[in-house]
Order: sequence, then structure tokens, then C-alpha cells
Amino acid sequence: MDASSLRISKFDGTNFHAWKFKMQMVLEERDLWEVVSGEIKAEQCETQLDQATYKRKSRKAMAVICLAMEDSQLPLVRSASGACDAWSRLEDHFEKKSLANKLFLRRRFFTTMMEEGDDVLEHINKLKTLAEQLEAVGAPVCEDDLVITLLGSLSDSYQFLITALESRSDTLSWELVTSRLLHEEMKRKEQGSKGDEASQGQAFITRDNQRKGRPVKKSWPCHNCGKIGHWMAECPSRC
Repeated sequence: MDASSLRISKFDGTNFHAWKFKMQMVLEERDLWEVVSGEIKAEQCETQLDQATYKRKSRKAMAVICLAMEDSQLPLVRSASGACDAWSRLEDHFEKKSLANKLFLRRRFFTTMMEEGDDVLEHINKLKTLAEQLEAVGAPVCEDDLVITLLGSLSDSYQFLITALESRSDTLSWELVTSRLLHEEMKRKEQGSKGDEASQGQAFITRDNQRKGRPVKKSWPCHNCGKIGHWMAECPSRC
């Protein structure tokens, strides 16, 4: 089996949460996830045919998992008895349910802030990923805390939208808040694009006038009164 056919990056010891999800999708697509997750256990196989099928799937799943890992990470699973055992070892190592790890993740979750100019979707995904990691280690975050933390982490330029959302009488769901934020960012990008186009258009007109030898009003004195900002034909002194 060619590891490149997995179409996911090899696990190098970082971002286990994302790799784990992708790896699960690969295993499910190959009908191997049930032996990895423990949904089907070896002792549940009653016939020799069932036992042979389980062992074959476990060996395949073990190969898929190992081929999707960098060499530096293989010692973690090399002595595993099977795919289910290997998966459990990875979860125990990278998703420690210790108090220290829970505290570390909660601190990161509640202190993650969005800076001006940051991409809204990236910030939303960052908080959502931290919430999922907390759930994986046994310290889930309720939806209210997720919404409150997201609103409190936004940059100052979103204060008007935050105030508008807080004034709503209905419950603020994660889906509602994130959709409003993404819509707001889209509007800002469109407005910024139009502003850039207008600036470019004005610059083109200015350059065109200069090339044709026509001076710009704002920088050329009137031949009648000597003031800047109008042509002689428009001079109020002539009225």
C-alpha cells in the first residue's frame, strides 16, 4: 500500500486532533474503523471465519495507521497488539486526560484573541478546534461558553456587531453568531474592494490628465485670482 494514496500528511507529532479526524475518515472509507474504534472486538467473533476477518482487518488498519505516521512517531505503536491497541496508545499519549492538560487547553481556549486584520473563519476554527480538544480530554465546553468566548475574543472593530447580537431577545447559537460574523467579514471585503477600485480609477484619471498635459484642479492656480482649486472659467471673482 502506497502511503501517498492516503492523501493526508504523515503525522509528525503535531496537530493530532486534525490528523486523527482525517485518519478516521480514511479508515471508515476502507471499512476498517470498526476494528480500530473497538466497535467490534476479537472476543465477539464466534466463528473461525469471523475471527479470520477481524484479524485481517486489524492488520490492514494497523498498516494504514503506521504508513500515515512519520518514523519519529512509530515507536509509540510499534509494540501494539493490533490496530485498536495502537489507536488507544496514540489517544492516551496525545489526548492526556490529566488535570494539567485540561488546564492548559482551557487557558488557551479562554485567552485566544483575534487581532485586527485576522481572518474571521480561521479564528472561528481555532476556537472550535480547542473546544473539540477539550471534549476529547474530558473537559467539554458548553455552547453558551463557546459563543461567549467567541464574542469576547473579537477585535474592537466588531464591537457594533457584538452589541447588536447581545440586544437580541432570542438565544445566541453558535451557528447564528458564526454566520453573522462571516457575513460581516464578507461585506467588509466587498466594501474594501470597491474602495480600492475607486482609488485606482481616480489615480488613472490623474495620470491620464498629467500625460495629456492637463493640470489637476487641486494643484494648479487659477489664472484670474491665483487661488488653487478651480479654473479661471470657474473663478468666483469673475461673477
